[in-house]
Amino acid sequence: MIDILLDKIGDWNPQLLRELKGRLTLKNILIAVGISLVVQILFYLGFSSNSYGNSFPSWVLYLFITLSIVGIIILQVGGVYVLMDDLQREEKRGTLNFIRLSPQTSRSILCGKILGVPILVYLGILLAIPLHICLGIYAAIPTHHIVAFYILVAVNCFLFYSAALLFTLFGYSPALKGSLGFVGSIFVFFFTSIFAIVCFSPSLPFPIGVFNWVSFFYPGYFLHFLLSQTPHASDLFYPSNADFIKQITWFGLPLWSNAISAFLCTLVNYFLVISWIWNGLERCFHDRTNTGLSKKQSYWLSGILTLVLMGFSLENIQARRYLMENLSVILIVQFFILCGLIIILSPHRTTLQVWSRYRHQITSKKLLWDLILEEKSPAHLAILLNSILTSTILLVALFLSSLTKDYNFDKYRIAFAICLFINSGVIFFYSSLVQWIFLQKFKQRLVVAIAALFTLFSLHPVIATVTDIVLVKPVLLITSIGSNILPTILLSLVGQGIAIVAINLQMTRQLRHLGESEIKELLSGDSRDSKQLSDVA
Repeated sequence: MIDILLDKIGDWNPQLLRELKGRLTLKNILIAVGISLVVQILFYLGFSSNSYGNSFPSWVLYLFITLSIVGIIILQVGGVYVLMDDLQREEKRGTLNFIRLSPQTSRSILCGKILGVPILVYLGILLAIPLHICLGIYAAIPTHHIVAFYILVAVNCFLFYSAALLFTLFGYSPALKGSLGFVGSIFVFFFTSIFAIVCFSPSLPFPIGVFNWVSFFYPGYFLHFLLSQTPHASDLFYPSNADFIKQITWFGLPLWSNAISAFLCTLVNYFLVISWIWNGLERCFHDRTNTGLSKKQSYWLSGILTLVLMGFSLENIQARRYLMENLSVILIVQFFILCGLIIILSPHRTTLQVWSRYRHQITSKKLLWDLILEEKSPAHLAILLNSILTSTILLVALFLSSLTKDYNFDKYRIAFAICLFINSGVIFFYSSLVQWIFLQKFKQRLVVAIAALFTLFSLHPVIATVTDIVLVKPVLLITSIGSNILPTILLSLVGQGIAIVAINLQMTRQLRHLGESEIKELLSGDSRDSKQLSDVA
């Protein structure tokens, strides 16, 4: 029976069969089952022996919520770790290259890993589901709400696992000594833990503005809709953040006011992000020299992200109370989005070498078109266009929104536009610097580029203290703009311009030299081949 089942799995997905055979040993199964059962027994005895509100259903509800939060953490952190660690080890051993040569599609291979690598984590969680469902039913939580919560958790885990695979493929280097899985799992643990504390704390405020969207990537927020269906939760475990979640709007639409709309909107968000992640996975799996996005896709991505974030910032009732803080956060998030696009879009030396072969043969018009859309060309102009696109969307949305009228935004328009202009200049400099780093010969170009971005960003507060210009805290610039700061702003813009021109001239010179050198090598190779043929003749 088991052999028949394995044969069917192998016919459907050979990679999944490979992962299952390597992990479902008797020893591993016994360890996973034992840990799961021991943890359930300890939780059950611990909660049942304590009194919560002097009623029997109270501890059941507490245990249900605790198991939900712990289960999310185990699935996200454990799954991300084993997937990233497995993919990194396969890259180091070279076995992933053999898998790439198989007739399987990249989608089949990667789905097989997502389903198979964390199989022991899945097994431990599956053993806890019967207890979890019984607790929920006893606490009078509707079964269809529990099923909806399971669906959100499953899709959310698929999103996190897909992102973990993309990060590993994009960030792997043969010289890398540390564990990418450890880094990724630590990041996910802090993300999940922080939002779990915020969601279920009656004293901590729920994130406002742009962070509303980020918070929905923690599926535990949906537990509030489950709790609202049970009569015991209002007095025991129903903090004020539950009511705040239901008041969140997107461009004025109350999409999270009830469980059905919240469930559907969250799924739509998850599937949209998953589609973008899998686009990058399919581009990078078979050819790691590919960028994570094409330049055309980056324009769509940055525009859509900006619209989504603005929808949570402008018309949200709570966000409207904190206009200036939200404007600062919007600019900071825009800054980080563009920094991420710099790393994703910038091609490396070998790709630029191919492009530079024919660069001197194309016209200026064709060159401009190449820099805007061609994937093998330098990315700094495309990053600048992304910055201009997002800045235009921000300005138009702010000026057309009723928020600007309610809060007398007219006096801040020029200052906000200046902030966007300064940010665009900084981003253009960063993109030029990263592209220049990727053009060099040393191996750890990606690590150096990320370190350079992090260092420059860390220096912003120091520069702000010395020059009174705040780039990462633009709200201070907005509120303190005046004639006394204009000379400093002009001086900053002049400095940016000089740095941008200098680094682009140097990069252009290197690209020209790289292309000419390769052409000479090709020509000399052709001449040697023709000479050898003539000698043979």
